[in-house]
Amino acid sequence: MESLSKHDLNRALKAAAYLCVQQLREVEPDEQDAINAGFGSVEVMRNELANWGAPDWVTQKAPNHAPCEKKARGSGSATDLPPASNATSIFQRTVKKLSDFVERLPLRKEHRQGRRFVVSYAKPLLEPSEPGEEYGYLEAPPDAKPDGHGVTSFTLGQAYRRVAGGASRYPDEDLTAAIAAALLTGTTTDELLDALHPAPTQEVRKQARELLEGDTNTTMRQYALKNRAGQMAALIRGNPSEKGNRTNAASKEWQSAAWVVQERVGYGYSDDEIARWLNEQDAHLPEFKKGRRVTVDDVRDLRSLDFSPPGFKSH
Repeated sequence: MESLSKHDLNRALKAAAYLCVQQLREVEPDEQDAINAGFGSVEVMRNELANWGAPDWVTQKAPNHAPCEKKARGSGSATDLPPASNATSIFQRTVKKLSDFVERLPLRKEHRQGRRFVVSYAKPLLEPSEPGEEYGYLEAPPDAKPDGHGVTSFTLGQAYRRVAGGASRYPDEDLTAAIAAALLTGTTTDELLDALHPAPTQEVRKQARELLEGDTNTTMRQYALKNRAGQMAALIRGNPSEKGNRTNAASKEWQSAAWVVQERVGYGYSDDEIARWLNEQDAHLPEFKKGRRVTVDDVRDLRSLDFSPPGFKSH
């Protein structure tokens, strides 16, 4: 680590301090710890330290660790939203468009020429042309096979023709949409690179992860695909992102625990009694309790969310 710049050395020292302190507590660092040290996440922080030559005992995970819950604190007035089912036909149309694109992938040809992606695809000869497809080249059906003399026979109704798909700096909109949909529904960048990239290097893999998740650079995180998609979804649902808005998320486990806490409060239990009860109940906060016990402060955080259980009425 002697070769690190002053900036990176400072980051490394902060990261090592966070990791070591939390190891002593036998819990995982919070994501905010990583951000405070200048990293995008705890995983990135660990990997960077390892790459810089930090000892294994610094970067190892805490024993019996569980990811620290990023606890959401505070709440506001509840506002009913239009049901997501209002967009059912839109989503169905989107799925059909992607399905049609996937079905026609075997008819697609693509190459890179200079800095452009050039696409062509085959379509049934008798299928109506779209703008730009008036000219094309006759092709045999994709499943046609030559006879013993090497001749491939097919009827006019079976014929295809190859038409232009355009050339651009980026892949065409259909492929771009399919890649984005795959990434936003859980496919990893490495999976797609292995399937679609001609020769992905480690640097390319790193760039892909950063474009999806972001990195230690604030601007890069701002424009990462997941962050941008989340901002668009928030805008469409009526809560546009604002500069400096750092509202923490609540996991399913944390939200359901907030419901339980609100119920116990409604029955007149104290924060201390609720904390003891939560620690005794295996069904509540199981992942959180792998790291540490529930405290009175945790109960207060859960109460502050004011997530009312559906249909619950206090007595």
